[in-house]
Amino acid sequence: MPFFDYRAKSSDGQLQRGKVEAANMESAADTLREKGLFIVSIQPVREKGLSSLKKPMGTMKFKEVVVFTRQLAAIVEAGLTLTTGLSILLQQSTGGARTVIAQILNDIESGMSFSRALEKHPKVFDKSYVYLVQAGESSGSLDVVLNRLADNMEEQSEFKGKVGSALVYPAVVLVVMLAVVVIMMVMVVPKLTEVFDEFGAELPLPTRILIGMSTFMTKYWWALLLIIGVVAGVFAVWYRGIDAKRLVDRILFKIPVFGDLRKKTILTAYTQTLSMLVHAGVPLVESLDLAGESVDSVVYREALEDVESKVEKGVSLGVAIEAYEEFPPIMPQMIKVGEETGKIDTILAKLSDYFGREAERAVANLMAAFEPVIMVILGVVVAFLVIAIILPIYNLTDQISV
Repeated sequence: MPFFDYRAKSSDGQLQRGKVEAANMESAADTLREKGLFIVSIQPVREKGLSSLKKPMGTMKFKEVVVFTRQLAAIVEAGLTLTTGLSILLQQSTGGARTVIAQILNDIESGMSFSRALEKHPKVFDKSYVYLVQAGESSGSLDVVLNRLADNMEEQSEFKGKVGSALVYPAVVLVVMLAVVVIMMVMVVPKLTEVFDEFGAELPLPTRILIGMSTFMTKYWWALLLIIGVVAGVFAVWYRGIDAKRLVDRILFKIPVFGDLRKKTILTAYTQTLSMLVHAGVPLVESLDLAGESVDSVVYREALEDVESKVEKGVSLGVAIEAYEEFPPIMPQMIKVGEETGKIDTILAKLSDYFGREAERAVANLMAAFEPVIMVILGVVVAFLVIAIILPIYNLTDQISV
């Protein structure tokens, strides 16, 4: 029989996590209730090993998931059945997306719910997506939930595009600059070195440094690659630890402009997901757990786990968040208003819009900050090359004239 992961509360309010073996999810829930537990969440344990290779699992790009969600929402909203809609989308799809949709359609036709069918593709549909669909199925508002999911993902895609565009210019400039430096070191400097040696010119310090770097790159390039590989390998092994990830996370947050952008991006995605989950009727504690899992930051994830633990014990969300410096003061203040008015989902949506606007300003600031930094770097590199190359030539000319 299959196993099911569960999170449940005991009679004294303590949260318990574990696995239970049962014929199906309903039987697993009945077993837990017989033990006097209040179920918070329950889901099948995903198979691992060779058993997971029985069926080829397709994949879908993020943009394909957005289009799939939007089209399916329109089909369901038009009154067509889910199987009919999936059949239509299957005919229009290609590649990995076709495989995923075909498997979902087959599972639904076999009697499985839509959310359970999606849950079999965790690399395509995350837990928040699955739970929102499950809430939409339960409330009969699947089209509304799918439309909100599509809106959410489109906003995320648009924002990622803006950040990517902001990074393209400095990335291109730095790559070109690096290529020019490598060409100078490998092709130009060795030729100049031969000229300087032929005339026996006395070389200034910048030129000796440049020649030393060029010699190392041309004769000991394998050592340079080895050093880079060893450093990358050591860092990869070190970064597996939670302490290392926490340290890197805190360093990234302290980087001027970029750190602020990272914070605002995390808070935008978190409040947006949490708003959707609460609006769909998912219990607050479970919503906090699901939204927290999607956060790509150890520092924020640990803070949110503590917040969830406090909320489980009866502390209000606004008070729980207020205790952590990771969250700006406006966040607990607004959430408290939402809790008092009973419109916490609306307040969270407004917070998401606010953080989104702040993130866009941070992107603009990042672009503005990159330009002078790049100009300074270019100026330093060019000045060093000019001094290292022109100065000995000037000295050599003086010696010849004398």
